[in-house]
Amino acid sequence: MLETRNYELDLEVRDVANERVICGICVPYGVEQRIHAGLTEVFIPGAFNAVTRAAHRVKLLLGHDAKALPLGRAQLLREDANGLYGEFRISKGSRNDDVLELVVDGALNQLSVGFMPLKDRRRPDGVVERVKAHLAEVSLVTFGAYGEAAALTAVRDEIENPNLEAAKALIAKLAK
Repeated sequence: MLETRNYELDLEVRDVANERVICGICVPYGVEQRIHAGLTEVFIPGAFNAVTRAAHRVKLLLGHDAKALPLGRAQLLREDANGLYGEFRISKGSRNDDVLELVVDGALNQLSVGFMPLKDRRRPDGVVERVKAHLAEVSLVTFGAYGEAAALTAVRDEIENPNLEAAKALIAKLAK
């Protein structure tokens, strides 16, 4: 059964040679989140290790709508200290241009993952540790389950000209 989780992100947008890319933490590690009355979960580092080798298969959707055309696909997925980091190329098209503009404006700044749990552990306090999971898709959403823990990282026009102020602000925010 496919499950979904939402995360608020600080998004990075790149537009290099018309390759529009958004970047950020898709799933935070070590952050406990109450999903509903009977479930509090935390993703463990390494939970999505297998998907990092097949990033190109992971689609970026809008609001988990698998019936609509995807916005794009992952170019890179890697695990880091904060969680599963992803870079997604946004395909050209009027709908996608509108979505990308909402991201650049900060109106759409949260990610959600669609995943299938493969291996879980229940701690004595009842929290479910997600040890291994299959990542089916990543979606841009309006409201995320994990809030700022999975924020998009910054906004950037070009790889050669990063938005250093946004990066400095993110580093300061994470240092608190």
